[in-house]
Amino acid sequence: MTLVSEKNEVRPDGAAAAPTPRRPARKFRFRVNLRGLAFAVGLVLALEALTTWYVRSAYVPRPSEVFAALYAELLRGDLIRDAGQTLQTFSLGLLFATVAAIAAGVVLGSSPRIFSAFKLIIEFLRPLPSVALIPFAILILGVGGTTGVAMTAYAAFWPILFNTYYGVRDADPVAVDTARNFGLSRPAVLRRVLLPSAATNIAAGIRISAAIALILAITVEIITSSGGLGYYIVRMQTATRTEDMYAGVVAVGILGYVINLAVAALERKVVFWKTDVRDGGAR
Repeated sequence: MTLVSEKNEVRPDGAAAAPTPRRPARKFRFRVNLRGLAFAVGLVLALEALTTWYVRSAYVPRPSEVFAALYAELLRGDLIRDAGQTLQTFSLGLLFATVAAIAAGVVLGSSPRIFSAFKLIIEFLRPLPSVALIPFAILILGVGGTTGVAMTAYAAFWPILFNTYYGVRDADPVAVDTARNFGLSRPAVLRRVLLPSAATNIAAGIRISAAIALILAITVEIITSSGGLGYYIVRMQTATRTEDMYAGVVAVGILGYVINLAVAALERKVVFWKTDVRDGGAR
């Protein structure tokens, strides 16, 4: 009697077929961009040398002074508190924009008639610069966190909306018709066909909107002086604390980089079937 492993398949003639290759378990890989890191370090060293020997100005501090001020402000806790407020405004604005834009994009992409009805007002509102609407938002909502969240959501709304719209509109009609022929309801077709088809586009829209949302959150804080990293930068500039002002700018850059990493990690987890050319296949 021949024993066959449970992982092998048995052919009709009784012979054991080749074992089915097991898919390797996915592991978390943290890859460091060595070239980018080397360029950043070299740029900082070049700026350090330039501001030490050639450019000597009270308004252009050395990078070492800026990082020392950043470290001191982090230990004192003021910068962390302001960063937390900015992050809260950013998160709420992006969340509201994502929910509203995906819902609107699905409706507009599923019905050409509805899109035709709203096309004029969409094309009128979309080109309006979000920064130009901040004074109007202050008049309506006042100076405070509500204005920051509203303007952040407005700015982040449009990339997600149009990415969702095009993702739903370009869904495979054969897959949609097949799902309907199998008796799936409209919500089921949306959940099982349209949203998975548009998921890659939606994820790209969210990544674009994340950067725009942070820009608007900082801009509103600078204009309204309502707290956060934007108001911290203005406060340090008014007090002529140049090193601390640049430390705030560096903190904004670090926050933006961390947000980009977080959004990219979430995209890899949710849209796990997305093909990455660098990896040579689907992840």
